[in-house]
Amino acid sequence: MAEEEEEPQEGEGGEGEASPEPEQSSRVPQFIVLIFVILVGQGAAVYYLITEVYYPGLLGEPDEVEGKAMERERPVFEIDQPMLHELGEMVMNPPDPEGIRFLSAKVTIEVDTPEALASFDDPLAAAQVHDLVFGLLTSTRFKDMDEAEDRQKIKERLKAEINSSPLLEDLGEVTNVYFERFVLQ
Repeated sequence: MAEEEEEPQEGEGGEGEASPEPEQSSRVPQFIVLIFVILVGQGAAVYYLITEVYYPGLLGEPDEVEGKAMERERPVFEIDQPMLHELGEMVMNPPDPEGIRFLSAKVTIEVDTPEALASFDDPLAAAQVHDLVFGLLTSTRFKDMDEAEDRQKIKERLKAEINSSPLLEDLGEVTNVYFERFVLQ
């Protein structure tokens, strides 16, 4: 009997040794399947977020209303054609005690009425405006033109000078002055 008891123990030990090996090998495919299911779930979540939340309608056709494609409404702004008079390129030497300096400027004037713009078609009026702007820029010191704030002040001075001159008379007024080019050296 003692031998019989030992035999089942050996059989049990043999079965116990064989059973852990299939458990370890059966868990690896379970992990692979679990990882695959997680990746597919994440892919589905990303697809939903991109197509429905962040960029709706990216992949699908636009919605149709009564057989017509629905268009996105864009605000329509009426933009008036600006009335601009270009004075052309001006090269001058602004005063500077440290040496000879150069200013290259291209000035454009915006007026508020077509009559004021038409007044610049007269060569005499165009030359007088050019001379007025040239004189004001030439008399401005170099250090008073160096910063952006200084240029804004020059624009305001030009606007005030042209509006106070008899060039436009009662035809309109200058609404803005633009520097298309303003190079100091």
